[in-house]
Parts: sequence; structure tokens; C-alpha cells
Amino acid sequence: MQRVSRRINTIAGAGVLALLLAGCGGAGSSESAGGEKPKTADKTQAADKPASPGTPLTLDTAPRRVNHTDRDKKVHKLTLNPTLLTRGSVDDLNGVRLDDDMRGMVPHYLTVSITNTGSGTVEPAMAVRNFRLALADGTAGKAVSFFSGNPLASPGTGPLETCVGTNAPKTLAAGQAATECRVVMLPENGKPATVSYSDESVTRTWKVEGGEIGGGVLAAGKPAKVTWKDTKDKDVPLTVTLKSVRKAGAGALAGYKLNARQKAATVYFVTLSYRNNGTSKLYPGMDEAVFLRTESGQTLRKLTLIAIGSNGPKGCPSSAPYGMVQPGKSVRQCGVYLVGQGDKPVTVTFSSTAEGAEPVTWKAS
Repeated sequence: MQRVSRRINTIAGAGVLALLLAGCGGAGSSESAGGEKPKTADKTQAADKPASPGTPLTLDTAPRRVNHTDRDKKVHKLTLNPTLLTRGSVDDLNGVRLDDDMRGMVPHYLTVSITNTGSGTVEPAMAVRNFRLALADGTAGKAVSFFSGNPLASPGTGPLETCVGTNAPKTLAAGQAATECRVVMLPENGKPATVSYSDESVTRTWKVEGGEIGGGVLAAGKPAKVTWKDTKDKDVPLTVTLKSVRKAGAGALAGYKLNARQKAATVYFVTLSYRNNGTSKLYPGMDEAVFLRTESGQTLRKLTLIAIGSNGPKGCPSSAPYGMVQPGKSVRQCGVYLVGQGDKPVTVTFSSTAEGAEPVTWKAS
């Protein structure tokens, strides 16, 4: 099975899952992020089988400047760029125990260059965790980390071991540069479309050649028939249509209390219509099931705004926000979404509450 190098990157943060190293039981064995003792994995790969070198993908590698905010809220000036993106093989992770939702996914190895162009010191491992890999529909890959205390682990030559064994320094002084690598899991039939870096104030994206929105995504304005579970736990047939995704003008949320990060974002109005095809009246809570996905792989919920005596911000009205939708009637609802600077919407998804219902996705434009 694959051997893991002594130098293991630990990348913490939301959405990051730990891999458990198989066959390393006993003292010093790997543990999951929750502290559970790893189980022994089935040995499905011959120990002497050579690792695949992977398939390099063509991408934009232009350097971009950012202000990186560290864990202590200190701001550092960095110059960042991806240098290499390689599609691996499912076999790369034979002998490694994966969480169930990542089984069958394909590892991609994202190598990035980080240069400290500021005056203080910065941890490159903290900056690299702000990188994402996303499909064209805005679905983000699953970044993974490795945790190992096994002193007998030794370096190997496969792409997995090369990625986690970059030997980057722990800190970078002013003017220093380092190369870091992330392992990101994508669906077997998925093609990455963007590499992105997102911080509190800005998003930077780099295009990956060949990543295009595939089948199963509707054009904006195309109706979709779905089933919705109402407040009485009853299935109600609906026709749902994405009407528009519009960038709001300056001052669109004037009068609302926003924090600094929200004020720095770009405001988008997302409008959908819902027709009640059932036989009973329906509470119009469907807008809670709408998600906006962005080019950088962000999945955004609508912003909750307190607007007493108002249907919402100017230019984003809802036709019946407090009334019930009668059988055969429709309601139009507009949600406010905040997109980071440098990012943009790519798809809108409606996720029905009905059991077994598949989400419906439209192109944002």
C-alpha cells in the first residue's frame, strides 16, 4: 500500500476531512480529527504496485496579490499562484481508509506558490487552506488532510506522497517563497474548472482548461416540476422557475445593518417563481431551499434581512412574503446573496424538502 512521508501537512478548517492511514495500528497510529482509533483497512493494493504519475491539467498560473488574514487577525501581503494541478487515480488511495462520502472520488493534487511580500512572518500552510478546486457548476471539491504519528512511516514516490511531502518551511520571512500542495477529491466524472483563493476581503480565481458545465443543468427561465413537503408534512407538487440573477447597484442594502465583510461583498438579487400545483394552500417558505454557487466553489444561502413593513430591498420584492399560496396560484420570491469581490455566480440550486427528491440546478445566466 502507499506509504506516507514523515512530513505531513495538517490543514484545518471547515469542510476538511481526515483520512485514516490503514495498517498503522498500535502505538503512534493515525487518528481521525475526532480522536477515534482508526480501523484496519482491507489491503486491496499489492505493496509493490507502482503508483501512477497522474495526469497534469492545463491551467492559468498567473501570480495574483492578496491580503491574507491569519488566525490572529493579522493581515499579510502575499503573492499567490497555482503552479501545477494533477489528476490522480482512485488507486492512489488504496490502503487508505476514506470517509464514505469520498469513496470512488478521484484525488487531484494542487500545488501552489506562496510568496511573502509583506514585512512580517506568515505560515504558508495556513494560506494554502484558503485554496479551493471547483467544478464549472460551482461545486467545490473536498479538501483532505493527513494526520500521522507513526515514526516508521517513510517517504514514497507516488503523487500522494509527493503532495504531502513538500518540505515547505513552517514560516516565511519577508521576501521568502514556498511551495505547498493540497489533496482535493472530485467526482470521478467531474472536471475541475477553477482554482481559487478566498480570504475575508477578496477572491482570486484561475481557470482550468476543459472545465465546462455539463448535462443536468437547466437554462435560466426553464421551469422544473418538483415535489415540496409543506408545514403539515404533506407532499405538494410545484413548478419552480429561476427568473433572474441580477447584480444590485451601489447602496442596494442601505438602511440595513451589515458587518464589514458583508459591506465589502457584491450584492446579487436571485428571483424564482413557484406555482402551487396541489389542492391545498401552501406557506411560501421555498426560498429557504435556494442556494447560489459561485465560480470559486462557494455555496451561499440567502441573507436574512429584517424588513418590518417591507417586502425587501428596493429592486428585490417578493409578491406574497407573508401570505399563503392558493392552489393554482404562483408566488415570486427574491433573495439577497452576498458574493465575495472577485467572484461571480455560476448556478442556482433548489433543494426540495421532499424525501428522495433530487435538487434542481439552473445556470445563473
